[in-house]
Amino acid sequence: MQQNYPIKDYQHDLLVNSLSSVFGKFDTQMLGLIEPQLEWIELAGGEILFRQDEVDDSLYFVISGRLRAYVTTAEGENLTVGEIIRGETVGEMALFTGEPRGASIVATRDSVLVKLTKVLFEEILKAYPLISMSVSKIIINRLRNSQSLKKSIKKPVNICFVGVSPTLNHRDFIDKLFPYLERKGRTLLLSSELINHTHETENLAQAAKSDTTHYRKLSQWLDEQESKYDLMLYLCDNANTEWTKRCIRNADEIYLLASAEDSPELTAFEKEIFIKTQAKPAVKNLILLHDETTRIPHFTEKWLKPRNVQRHFHIRPYLISDLQRLARVISGNAIGLVLAGGGAKGFAHLGVYQALKEFNIPIDFVGGTSVGAMMSSLVAFDISPEMAKQNARKGAFFNPTKDYTLLPFVSLIKGHRIEKMISDSIVSSVGKEVNIEDTWIPCYFVSSNFTEAREVLHTKGSITKYLRASSSIPGVFPPVIDNQDFLVDGGTFNNFPTDIMNKLGVAKIIGVNFFIDKPNKLSITKMPSGWEILKDRFRSKKDQKYRMPLLMSIILNSTVLYSDARQSETKKYTDLYINPDLRKYSILNWQAFDEIYEIGYQHAKKMFENMSEEELRFYRE
Repeated sequence: MQQNYPIKDYQHDLLVNSLSSVFGKFDTQMLGLIEPQLEWIELAGGEILFRQDEVDDSLYFVISGRLRAYVTTAEGENLTVGEIIRGETVGEMALFTGEPRGASIVATRDSVLVKLTKVLFEEILKAYPLISMSVSKIIINRLRNSQSLKKSIKKPVNICFVGVSPTLNHRDFIDKLFPYLERKGRTLLLSSELINHTHETENLAQAAKSDTTHYRKLSQWLDEQESKYDLMLYLCDNANTEWTKRCIRNADEIYLLASAEDSPELTAFEKEIFIKTQAKPAVKNLILLHDETTRIPHFTEKWLKPRNVQRHFHIRPYLISDLQRLARVISGNAIGLVLAGGGAKGFAHLGVYQALKEFNIPIDFVGGTSVGAMMSSLVAFDISPEMAKQNARKGAFFNPTKDYTLLPFVSLIKGHRIEKMISDSIVSSVGKEVNIEDTWIPCYFVSSNFTEAREVLHTKGSITKYLRASSSIPGVFPPVIDNQDFLVDGGTFNNFPTDIMNKLGVAKIIGVNFFIDKPNKLSITKMPSGWEILKDRFRSKKDQKYRMPLLMSIILNSTVLYSDARQSETKKYTDLYINPDLRKYSILNWQAFDEIYEIGYQHAKKMFENMSEEELRFYRE
């Protein structure tokens, strides 16, 4: 931690703006009182500002850089609770309470802060008592945000690209991507060549930390550019140069660029910059580039296994839609689609998918539970709505609940038909069996671990296996055995997994659900006997006295009772909630595929038609 940091005019302007955001409008007299007593601090990436439970009653203004707040549990696990970016503050609560810090704060990259002590704050309050109201508002807003289910997205600013394939010209790819990133905000591309061309100082980009004068000169210039741009794209050299080290140290997020046709083994370059270095880099992501011959990616697990990456993306550089998707993800504008479980009602998901395509609303991430997981996989393959509909219809008429078992020790249904339905649908869509991590659009499925009574998230592994697990209704279909555990339908814990999509950090969430707010009530007051129900079944539909759900429906619906009880919570995560009225259809109405599909399509289409162009643009960008 370096103090007495020499400041530039633009940094002074940023400080004044930060002070105004905390204390409200103030005059030059107040600035004259405050400024001489402020302390400028320079934090290197990975350096701790203060630790959880430390006594530190100062307020810090972030002038440049990025900080992460985390709490350490009793078990020693560090849990991230938030990020603090340029223009924000840390430590307002301690000014009033003087209590130990509730979280540790670490610089995720080189940062410049300004420290205001409690002693100085009390001086300011004596001279300007109304300031306490402004600070209180900040504290209240922060507490309110911490209690909000849907977290605000702190968009990354400094994006670092590292080419890890010897055959790949990563500059060519960045040049293709750049125009789409520019549409998301003011964007600046930085490379060692551009830095040296811009500055008269010879080879300024390669200034080492030991060369204090030139290193700081470049640091301040980069900080100044950061105050002017929304996105800064740092392009690493092809070797572990001083510029490469700076790119990684300055990054909010790191994207590894590789050709999917190259060897997935860690390169010597990667080992040198990520393993041998002591500094902890920012979050890493992997971009695998594919050529026109790739129908569906494969062997992705070989790329992921040796690399500690948070996310990965399969990109076809020749497709504008893929470049647009990556630009939304990188700039923090990604759109996620969440599909709920619901048996045969899930065919409506594909109708909604058709409407989304027609209204040019893109999908960058997709996830779901049970039948929602099945439909998510079709969306994730990035096939046309027509092809998805065709493949799903084949499965519907195959009737996955028809193969009853004569010995129902574990389940009423053998499960062979549903497994074949899933497998055939995948092969029809992409030509072969694949893993979840091989899809063009990142996706996830949810199942329930019956053995350990917990929710399970699937982002890797066999699609067929984990789709079966996500839709294995307890007592109806046999469970799936995985790592010596029983996996059953994800709807038991989380039938509408919007919370998971929220954790992925997407900016906008579209959710499709089939929740019935006012279910149909029974018209009888006493349960009839089995014989009475059987006789009633032989009457014409209009003459039937007992309109009751069948055994299978009762079992199916009972598995999602807990999830249904969480409806108000899961709905809050969505920006756009689509809930077509399918109450007249049973979750076993497999033969009603076309009707259910059409209801989903018409419902979504009508919603989009009633939106203004501005509202639609929100989901298109």
